Amino acid sequence: MESNGQDSGRPEEGGKRFEGAPQPRNWLQPFLLLCLQQWQSYGYELMRRLALFGFEATDPGSVYRTLRQLEKDGLVRSDWDTSTHGPARRMYSLTDAGEAYLSTWAGALRDYQSMLDRFFSLYANAPGGSARETL
Repeated sequence: MESNGQDSGRPEEGGKRFEGAPQPRNWLQPFLLLCLQQWQSYGYELMRRLALFGFEATDPGSVYRTLRQLEKDGLVRSDWDTSTHGPARRMYSLTDAGEAYLSTWAGALRDYQSMLDRFFSLYANAPGGSARETL
């Protein structure tokens, strides 16, 4: 899996561990789509909401690049909001195609969750597994 500038979780040479959990880059897509399914929003608000899912250290450039790609792919649309007293902001919303793609992602993530549940079940029950549950 590719990471988003984050640690792979693998030990470095010399046995040291990197800090942080890996976050595959494309995971930003389903979380952005989910946020937009709930609320039409602008970029900085989406980043605040992403932090609630654990994407605290996400680079704003990555979020905006992903939003632009989602828009190019027809999954998201944006319009300029000039209703506030500040500068115009680009408001993002989910399209019907984005709804369908989010549903596809949800199914894939359900399968991934099942695979991870099996992994951790085996890992916890392996010799010495009870000590590993606290990791």
